[in-house]
Amino acid sequence: MAASTDIYNSAQSHPVRELRIVLIGGRYNDRLSSKSSAGNFILGQNVFNTSRRTAQSEAKQQEVFSRRVTVVDTPGWWWRGPREATPKLDQIEIQNSVHLCPPGPHVFLLVIPVNLYLSQLVKTSQKQHLELFSANVFSHTIVLFTAVAPCSDETVESKIRTSPVLQWILQQCGNRKHFLNISNREDRDQVKKLLEKIETLITNNGFRHCSVDRNQGETLRKEMRDLTERASKRFDQVQKQRKKLKLQIKGRLQLY
Repeated sequence: MAASTDIYNSAQSHPVRELRIVLIGGRYNDRLSSKSSAGNFILGQNVFNTSRRTAQSEAKQQEVFSRRVTVVDTPGWWWRGPREATPKLDQIEIQNSVHLCPPGPHVFLLVIPVNLYLSQLVKTSQKQHLELFSANVFSHTIVLFTAVAPCSDETVESKIRTSPVLQWILQQCGNRKHFLNISNREDRDQVKKLLEKIETLITNNGFRHCSVDRNQGETLRKEMRDLTERASKRFDQVQKQRKKLKLQIKGRLQLY
Protein backbone atom coordinates (compact mmCIF):
# COMPACT_ATOMS: atom_id res chain seq x y z
CA MET A 1 0.00 0.00 0.00
CA ALA A 2 2.88 2.35 0.88
CA ALA A 3 4.51 1.74 -2.50
CA SER A 4 1.24 2.53 -4.26
CA THR A 5 0.95 5.79 -2.28
CA ASP A 6 4.53 6.74 -3.19
CA ILE A 7 3.78 6.21 -6.88
CA TYR A 8 0.63 8.35 -6.65
CA ASN A 9 2.52 11.13 -4.82
CA SER A 10 5.27 10.97 -7.44
CA ALA A 11 2.71 11.40 -10.22
CA GLN A 12 1.23 14.44 -8.47
CA SER A 13 4.58 16.11 -7.76
CA HIS A 14 5.80 15.52 -11.33
CA PRO A 15 2.69 15.96 -13.49
CA VAL A 16 2.97 14.94 -17.13
CA ARG A 17 2.59 17.95 -19.42
CA GLU A 18 1.56 15.95 -22.48
CA LEU A 19 -1.04 13.16 -22.45
CA ARG A 20 -1.88 11.01 -25.45
CA ILE A 21 -5.18 9.12 -25.18
CA VAL A 22 -6.86 6.61 -27.51
CA LEU A 23 -10.57 5.90 -27.02
CA ILE A 24 -11.64 2.32 -27.78
CA GLY A 25 -14.81 0.26 -27.37
CA GLY A 26 -17.97 -0.90 -29.05
CA ARG A 27 -20.82 0.90 -30.73
CA TYR A 28 -23.68 2.10 -28.58
CA ASN A 29 -27.14 3.33 -29.58
CA ASP A 30 -27.08 6.27 -27.19
CA ARG A 31 -24.49 8.53 -28.84
CA LEU A 32 -24.38 10.72 -25.73
CA SER A 33 -22.63 7.82 -23.95
CA SER A 34 -20.35 7.11 -26.89
CA LYS A 35 -16.58 7.37 -27.21
CA SER A 36 -16.97 10.60 -29.20
CA SER A 37 -18.99 12.20 -26.40
CA ALA A 38 -16.42 11.07 -23.85
CA GLY A 39 -13.69 12.64 -25.99
CA ASN A 40 -15.59 15.93 -26.17
CA PHE A 41 -16.12 15.86 -22.42
CA ILE A 42 -12.43 15.28 -21.72
CA LEU A 43 -11.26 18.04 -24.07
CA GLY A 44 -14.00 20.43 -22.99
CA GLN A 45 -14.92 21.15 -26.63
CA ASN A 46 -17.30 19.60 -29.15
CA VAL A 47 -14.51 18.55 -31.51
CA PHE A 48 -15.81 15.06 -32.38
CA ASN A 49 -19.02 14.64 -34.38
CA THR A 50 -21.55 12.71 -32.26
CA SER A 51 -24.35 12.80 -34.85
CA ARG A 52 -22.90 9.96 -36.90
CA ARG A 53 -20.90 6.78 -36.51
CA THR A 54 -17.14 7.23 -36.31
CA ALA A 55 -15.81 5.78 -39.56
CA GLN A 56 -12.19 6.94 -39.31
CA SER A 57 -9.78 7.34 -36.43
CA GLU A 58 -9.38 11.03 -35.70
CA ALA A 59 -7.06 12.95 -33.38
CA LYS A 60 -7.91 16.23 -31.64
CA GLN A 61 -5.86 18.27 -29.21
CA GLN A 62 -6.64 20.84 -26.51
CA GLU A 63 -5.00 22.25 -23.43
CA VAL A 64 -6.71 20.76 -20.39
CA PHE A 65 -5.64 21.69 -16.85
CA SER A 66 -2.27 22.95 -18.09
CA ARG A 67 -1.62 19.76 -20.02
CA ARG A 68 -1.47 19.29 -23.76
CA VAL A 69 -4.00 16.51 -24.23
CA THR A 70 -4.38 14.58 -27.49
CA VAL A 71 -7.45 12.36 -27.82
CA VAL A 72 -7.88 9.88 -30.67
CA ASP A 73 -11.42 8.68 -31.41
CA THR A 74 -11.80 5.33 -33.19
CA PRO A 75 -14.49 3.31 -35.00
CA GLY A 76 -16.44 1.09 -32.65
CA TRP A 77 -16.99 -2.64 -33.00
CA TRP A 78 -20.15 -4.61 -32.30
CA TRP A 79 -20.06 -5.34 -28.57
CA ARG A 80 -21.33 -8.89 -29.01
CA GLY A 81 -19.86 -9.56 -32.45
CA PRO A 82 -16.66 -11.45 -33.32
CA ARG A 83 -13.83 -9.57 -34.95
CA GLU A 84 -14.79 -11.11 -38.31
CA ALA A 85 -18.04 -9.10 -38.12
CA THR A 86 -16.08 -5.84 -37.99
CA PRO A 87 -15.38 -4.49 -41.51
CA LYS A 88 -11.73 -4.80 -42.50
CA LEU A 89 -11.42 -1.05 -43.05
CA ASP A 90 -12.71 -0.42 -39.50
CA GLN A 91 -10.14 -2.86 -38.12
CA ILE A 92 -7.37 -1.05 -39.98
CA GLU A 93 -8.62 2.33 -38.72
CA ILE A 94 -8.64 1.01 -35.14
CA GLN A 95 -5.08 -0.27 -35.52
CA ASN A 96 -3.97 2.98 -37.14
CA SER A 97 -5.20 5.04 -34.16
CA VAL A 98 -1.92 4.54 -32.28
CA HIS A 99 -0.05 6.18 -35.17
CA LEU A 100 -2.12 9.38 -34.91
CA CYS A 101 -0.53 10.40 -31.60
CA PRO A 102 3.22 9.89 -32.12
CA PRO A 103 5.37 8.50 -30.68
CA GLY A 104 2.50 6.44 -29.20
CA PRO A 105 -0.42 6.59 -26.73
CA HIS A 106 0.10 6.81 -23.00
CA VAL A 107 -3.28 5.25 -22.32
CA PHE A 108 -6.24 3.49 -23.91
CA LEU A 109 -9.61 4.40 -22.41
CA LEU A 110 -11.98 1.47 -22.86
CA VAL A 111 -15.33 3.28 -22.89
CA ILE A 112 -18.22 1.24 -21.45
CA PRO A 113 -21.66 2.83 -20.96
CA VAL A 114 -23.03 2.00 -17.52
CA ASN A 115 -26.32 0.80 -19.02
CA LEU A 116 -24.65 -1.69 -21.37
CA TYR A 117 -25.61 -5.35 -20.84
CA LEU A 118 -22.41 -7.39 -20.74
CA SER A 119 -22.91 -10.99 -21.90
CA GLN A 120 -20.22 -13.64 -22.43
CA LEU A 121 -20.22 -12.65 -26.10
CA VAL A 122 -18.90 -9.24 -25.03
CA LYS A 123 -15.94 -10.93 -23.34
CA THR A 124 -15.04 -12.86 -26.48
CA SER A 125 -15.47 -9.79 -28.68
CA GLN A 126 -13.33 -7.73 -26.33
CA LYS A 127 -10.46 -10.22 -26.39
CA GLN A 128 -10.48 -10.49 -30.17
CA HIS A 129 -10.63 -6.77 -30.87
CA LEU A 130 -7.93 -5.80 -28.37
CA GLU A 131 -5.63 -8.23 -30.19
CA LEU A 132 -5.57 -5.57 -32.91
CA PHE A 133 -3.13 -3.70 -30.66
CA SER A 134 0.25 -4.65 -29.22
CA ALA A 135 0.60 -7.29 -26.53
CA ASN A 136 1.01 -4.69 -23.75
CA VAL A 137 -2.29 -2.93 -24.45
CA PHE A 138 -3.86 -4.03 -21.14
CA SER A 139 -1.04 -2.52 -19.09
CA HIS A 140 -1.91 0.84 -20.67
CA THR A 141 -5.71 0.61 -20.35
CA ILE A 142 -8.21 2.24 -17.99
CA VAL A 143 -11.90 1.27 -18.11
CA LEU A 144 -13.95 4.45 -18.52
CA PHE A 145 -17.60 4.11 -17.49
CA THR A 146 -19.95 6.71 -18.96
CA ALA A 147 -23.52 7.75 -18.18
CA VAL A 148 -25.82 10.57 -19.21
CA ALA A 149 -28.56 10.06 -16.64
CA PRO A 150 -27.83 10.82 -12.98
CA CYS A 151 -25.71 7.94 -11.73
CA SER A 152 -23.70 7.40 -8.55
CA ASP A 153 -20.39 5.65 -7.97
CA GLU A 154 -22.31 3.06 -5.96
CA THR A 155 -24.41 2.23 -9.05
CA VAL A 156 -21.21 1.53 -10.97
CA GLU A 157 -19.76 -0.58 -8.15
CA SER A 158 -23.01 -2.55 -7.92
CA LYS A 159 -22.86 -3.27 -11.65
CA ILE A 160 -19.29 -4.52 -11.26
CA ARG A 161 -20.23 -6.82 -8.36
CA THR A 162 -23.02 -8.45 -10.38
CA SER A 163 -21.15 -8.80 -13.69
CA PRO A 164 -18.51 -11.57 -14.03
CA VAL A 165 -17.67 -10.28 -17.52
CA LEU A 166 -17.02 -6.78 -16.21
CA GLN A 167 -14.93 -8.20 -13.39
CA TRP A 168 -12.84 -10.07 -15.97
CA ILE A 169 -12.36 -6.94 -18.07
CA LEU A 170 -11.26 -4.92 -15.04
CA GLN A 171 -8.90 -7.68 -13.94
CA GLN A 172 -7.22 -7.60 -17.36
CA CYS A 173 -6.82 -3.83 -16.97
CA GLY A 174 -5.32 -3.99 -13.49
CA ASN A 175 -8.67 -2.93 -11.94
CA ARG A 176 -8.12 0.61 -13.20
CA LYS A 177 -11.38 2.46 -13.75
CA HIS A 178 -12.99 5.88 -13.81
CA PHE A 179 -16.55 7.15 -14.08
CA LEU A 180 -17.70 10.12 -16.15
CA ASN A 181 -21.19 11.52 -15.71
CA ILE A 182 -21.40 13.18 -19.12
CA SER A 183 -24.72 14.84 -18.27
CA ASN A 184 -22.87 17.10 -15.83
CA ARG A 185 -20.70 19.07 -18.28
CA GLU A 186 -19.90 21.71 -15.68
CA ASP A 187 -18.17 19.25 -13.34
CA ARG A 188 -14.65 19.47 -14.75
CA ASP A 189 -13.28 17.92 -11.57
CA GLN A 190 -14.26 14.56 -13.08
CA VAL A 191 -11.81 15.17 -15.91
CA LYS A 192 -9.08 16.43 -13.60
CA LYS A 193 -9.27 13.23 -11.55
CA LEU A 194 -9.15 11.14 -14.74
CA LEU A 195 -6.00 12.93 -15.92
CA GLU A 196 -4.43 12.32 -12.51
CA LYS A 197 -5.23 8.60 -12.80
CA ILE A 198 -3.65 8.57 -16.25
CA GLU A 199 -0.52 10.23 -14.86
CA THR A 200 -0.36 7.60 -12.11
CA LEU A 201 -0.60 4.88 -14.77
CA ILE A 202 2.19 6.54 -16.76
CA THR A 203 4.35 6.57 -13.64
CA ASN A 204 3.57 2.91 -12.99
CA ASN A 205 4.67 2.13 -16.55
CA GLY A 206 8.01 3.84 -16.02
CA PHE A 207 6.92 6.83 -18.14
CA ARG A 208 6.85 4.56 -21.21
CA HIS A 209 4.11 4.96 -23.79
CA CYS A 210 2.52 1.98 -25.52
CA SER A 211 4.95 0.52 -28.06
CA VAL A 212 4.20 1.40 -31.68
CA ASP A 213 5.66 -0.23 -34.80
CA ARG A 214 6.31 2.50 -37.38
CA ASN A 215 6.63 -0.04 -40.18
CA GLN A 216 3.16 -1.31 -39.32
CA GLY A 217 1.86 2.23 -39.70
CA GLU A 218 3.14 2.42 -43.27
CA THR A 219 1.65 -1.00 -44.04
CA LEU A 220 -1.73 0.04 -42.61
CA ARG A 221 -1.80 3.23 -44.69
CA LYS A 222 -1.09 1.21 -47.84
CA GLU A 223 -3.87 -1.26 -46.94
CA MET A 224 -6.28 1.63 -46.45
CA ARG A 225 -5.39 3.14 -49.82
CA ASP A 226 -5.81 -0.22 -51.56
CA LEU A 227 -9.16 -0.92 -49.91
CA THR A 228 -10.42 2.58 -50.70
CA GLU A 229 -9.35 2.30 -54.33
CA ARG A 230 -11.06 -1.08 -54.73
CA ALA A 231 -14.23 0.27 -53.11
CA SER A 232 -14.17 3.26 -55.45
CA LYS A 233 -13.79 1.00 -58.51
CA ARG A 234 -16.70 -1.18 -57.36
CA PHE A 235 -18.83 1.94 -56.88
CA ASP A 236 -17.99 3.15 -60.39
CA GLN A 237 -18.87 -0.25 -61.84
CA VAL A 238 -22.22 -0.27 -60.06
CA GLN A 239 -22.98 3.24 -61.30
CA LYS A 240 -22.15 2.24 -64.89
CA GLN A 241 -24.37 -0.85 -64.63
CA ARG A 242 -27.24 1.25 -63.31
CA LYS A 243 -26.84 3.78 -66.10
CA LYS A 244 -26.77 0.99 -68.69
CA LEU A 245 -29.88 -0.60 -67.20
CA LYS A 246 -31.75 2.72 -67.23
CA LEU A 247 -30.91 3.22 -70.91
CA GLN A 248 -32.12 -0.30 -71.74
CA ILE A 249 -35.41 0.28 -69.89
CA LYS A 250 -35.87 3.66 -71.58
CA GLY A 251 -35.23 2.10 -74.99
CA ARG A 252 -37.78 -0.64 -74.39
CA LEU A 253 -40.40 1.85 -73.25
CA GLN A 254 -39.93 3.87 -76.44
CA LEU A 255 -40.82 0.77 -78.50
CA TYR A 256 -44.34 0.77 -77.09
